[in-house]
Amino acid sequence: MRLWHPLAAAALILSATPGCSADAGKAAATPPAKPVAAKRAAAPRDNFAILASKLRNASRAPVSIVQLGDSHTAADLFSGELRTLLQARYGDGGIGLVPASAVPGIRNDRVIIDSPPRQWQLVSARNQQSDQFPLGGYLSLPQGNQASVSLRARQDDAQRYRVSALYRATGSASVWLAGGQRRSLPATQGQWRVGPALGNLALPLQMSVQKPEGLSLGGWYLQSQKNAGVIYSTLGINGARLEVVDKWQPGWQDSLKALRPDLLIFAYGTNEAFDDTLDLALYESQMDATLTRLRHDMPQAAILLVGPPDSIKQRRASSCAARQPQPLAAVVRIQRQLARKHHAQFWDWQGYMGGPCSISRWQAQGLARPDLVHLTADGYRQSANALFSFLKGPLAM
Repeated sequence: MRLWHPLAAAALILSATPGCSADAGKAAATPPAKPVAAKRAAAPRDNFAILASKLRNASRAPVSIVQLGDSHTAADLFSGELRTLLQARYGDGGIGLVPASAVPGIRNDRVIIDSPPRQWQLVSARNQQSDQFPLGGYLSLPQGNQASVSLRARQDDAQRYRVSALYRATGSASVWLAGGQRRSLPATQGQWRVGPALGNLALPLQMSVQKPEGLSLGGWYLQSQKNAGVIYSTLGINGARLEVVDKWQPGWQDSLKALRPDLLIFAYGTNEAFDDTLDLALYESQMDATLTRLRHDMPQAAILLVGPPDSIKQRRASSCAARQPQPLAAVVRIQRQLARKHHAQFWDWQGYMGGPCSISRWQAQGLARPDLVHLTADGYRQSANALFSFLKGPLAM
């Protein structure tokens, strides 16, 4: 099952049939249980100790965080709040990697992307095929001789950013900035590359791409001119499973390495849990292989697996066990086991919410959407605060 819902500019807007069964109504009428406080885990290996040291020195050098996930990440409410908390404590290092053109159904908590639809062809790994997908899974192809895009801040932002393109090009291309400044994007021999900085630029930023023959864009990377603080990139695709990374062009790990991630966050599992035919052995082997490769390529990066939040699939079923997506418990178990195997951290989002069927209480409290799958903005932000508290253990904050 693919879960997808369009998002408004400031909040997650989910289309779902309102109302619930009598049994679900009884559950909602029960006084909401307090979320379970997650136990702080000991730091695995030295990776989180390395990350903690870098965070303590973030005023002098940047710390890069990259989160990959499904619709819970694509809304950038959960990750956006975690970004705010980390940047408030360790400094604002920048917005990170954002799509190269507007992507319907996703948002970024820091920046709004505007691009004329006729000037861009968007190809998404969510439901389309390509042999060119970059890191993140969004392929933006400029159309005609010129394609424009603007980036503007959601809130007042006086910073200046070193802006770079994630792109591939068979020949040289040009990016024009407001005021007539021209920047070149050299040919990449068919490989995705994070290019040289276009300059130290302020938002709003207006750009246009010219001579686009053979040019594909995967995103814009915005790092603070101060070259310090936390940079938090969110790469979410509605309806995605972990296996979506297998659709990206081979070598996408090189693009990830170019972002120099100190912490990798994987937040998948909801869509796997809603698949009643999920091959659990295959799911486990795919996740194991992905983590093995990343451990090999980026041995010092800390890895955090964020388990899926609680959800309900069969509203009218007589028992909690029957209402839950059937693979959900196994997905959580596999993620927990593989986190231990690969010396990563695991945060049990469902456990924090209160365990199986707790999302009914969250919905009654205004913290979950009526679809009983996604959370409200308040629910995501409360969850992010809980994850931030959880990280105080391995990061010794």
